Amino acid sequence: MTTVTVLYKGASIAGFLAKGHAGYAGHGEDIVCAAVSAITQTALIGITENIACPCSVDISDGKLELILDPSASAEKKEKAELILGVMLSGLRSIESQYDNYLKVKKKEV
Repeated sequence: MTTVTVLYKGASIAGFLAKGHAGYAGHGEDIVCAAVSAITQTALIGITENIACPCSVDISDGKLELILDPSASAEKKEKAELILGVMLSGLRSIESQYDNYLKVKKKEV
């Protein structure tokens, strides 16, 4: 099971933590894992490369964590939140079809 925990500070998205392997199919054939990876990694690229929003990133096998830096400008945070909101919409869509393999949670930080 893959779990994506979306981190909130008040009403604002502050980052996310994606962990685990979906287990929908074997290695290299798991469409749920591939979809989650593509969506979360695209959000990471958008935030770090396209808008250059400062953040901390931790990537390892079965884990991707991104936390926005509180010192980022209001403009960069707003753009990053938009990207994270689109990511969340995509993940919720996958969860609605594959809820035995993906859970999206919310956590206040």
